[in-house]
Amino acid sequence: MKEVLLGVTTMGVFGVLSWMAFTLITVDKRTEVMSVKIEQNNEMLKPLWEDFIRRSATYDNKTIKHGEASVKVWK
Repeated sequence: MKEVLLGVTTMGVFGVLSWMAFTLITVDKRTEVMSVKIEQNNEMLKPLWEDFIRRSATYDNKTIKHGEASVKVWK
């Protein structure tokens, strides 16, 4: 009986360790995919952001006239 309990416990421990390793590998793959996607988004948005900063820096010296809003708030 003692050998059976030892065998079941050993198999349980190896099963849990295998599950943990499989889960960590899966999470690592997902993290790498997200990292690549974020890097691609950064490369796409960087020129737009730089252009926005450049334009807003030139508008800082000029006065912007505030006219009437094109959308009225319904009360």
